[in-house]
Amino acid sequence: MTQHISELLSSRRVLLLQGPMGEFFRLFADWLKGHQIDVLKINFNGGDRFFYPQQQNVFDYTGAVDEFAVWLKAFIEQQQIEAIVCFGDCRKYHLIAKQVTENTAVQFFAFEEGYIRPDYITFEKGGVNSFSSFSQQQYPETEKQACIPVHNQYRKMVRSAILYYLFGVLCRAHYPLYQHHRGLSTREELAYSLVSMWRRQINAIFEPRRFQQFIQQYDKQYYVFALQVHNDSQIRVHSELGSMEKYIEQVVESFSQFSEPHHHLIFKHHPMDRGYRHYGALLRKLAKRFDVTGRIHYFCDIHLPTLLKHSLGMVTVNSTTVIQALYHQIPVKVLGNALYNLPGLTNQNSLEQFWKQPGVVDHEYFLQFRHNLIAYSQLNGSFYGLSPWMQGEYDNPAAEDLTSSPP
Repeated sequence: MTQHISELLSSRRVLLLQGPMGEFFRLFADWLKGHQIDVLKINFNGGDRFFYPQQQNVFDYTGAVDEFAVWLKAFIEQQQIEAIVCFGDCRKYHLIAKQVTENTAVQFFAFEEGYIRPDYITFEKGGVNSFSSFSQQQYPETEKQACIPVHNQYRKMVRSAILYYLFGVLCRAHYPLYQHHRGLSTREELAYSLVSMWRRQINAIFEPRRFQQFIQQYDKQYYVFALQVHNDSQIRVHSELGSMEKYIEQVVESFSQFSEPHHHLIFKHHPMDRGYRHYGALLRKLAKRFDVTGRIHYFCDIHLPTLLKHSLGMVTVNSTTVIQALYHQIPVKVLGNALYNLPGLTNQNSLEQFWKQPGVVDHEYFLQFRHNLIAYSQLNGSFYGLSPWMQGEYDNPAAEDLTSSPP
């Protein structure tokens, strides 16, 4: 259990904003109530309402975004809120909530996808990702905790997304001024979800054989660029260029000029962005422009650890796949802002130098970093699977040690 959960449990009245699509926040609220904490919830759209159907202490916000700060201040005072919890600290409403709590006694906490995957989720006070207050140098030595496999269910995530956007459309009249953090309408989100499912099926048919042939032919002769969700806060907020397309062009141009002629570069598409973007045409255009046709490759639904183990190194903006790469002792070059971009952990030279000298990973230093990061901010659980951290299962003798390898 992290120190942040202990701090949250010191509050007697907790306000929940938006959570992950699905039932996680309802289960989390029940867990808080089991600790004699009063839980209040604000719904912003029909999807929020569908997955949090309780009537008591549930409130609808139907005003404009630019009116939310004033409304929330009054709400906090009236309801005597001591802590706010949300999923994703860079969503419009959550950014406002964080600003409202500054210089007050109200604590602000955020859930996020796990820095360590697949059996963890992130929970921190104040902010996540490059807003995290984690410090490898200052964190004290702690004992190892057990890690129980959480069996994250892709089908449950997809089903939750479809229902969330469906009820967002059906209840649009009740929340007419709601603004989604992705900048898309609920109808668009629903359509993209269906496209994602279709592409996943197509990839399952054609990618495995093509990927296996590539590995056999170019083992230890390629680098990986781990792409990220195009409009995620990691790209919009925690990077300088603010665009996945701009980073793709930057990396292809650098690779064309400074890599060895016999080396190749794989662009690994993010599965959560599968329905929203496809970079095939862009990569073909850039490969031709920078004269690296035949050396640029594009995959999506392939086994990431296998991809990493056979590579020379990985480039990323600030993806959490870095943790997996470092676990497998694959050198990493980070282009954006990330809490793990530390001397001795990732390559600190320029991208141009990285292609020639990716370096080596200090494995002992990485294991200590990983251990400290888990102790500081990671909860053994899933938004679409089991949540051992809420179920008191850490004492399970069959639990795996946290140093076990990612799948």
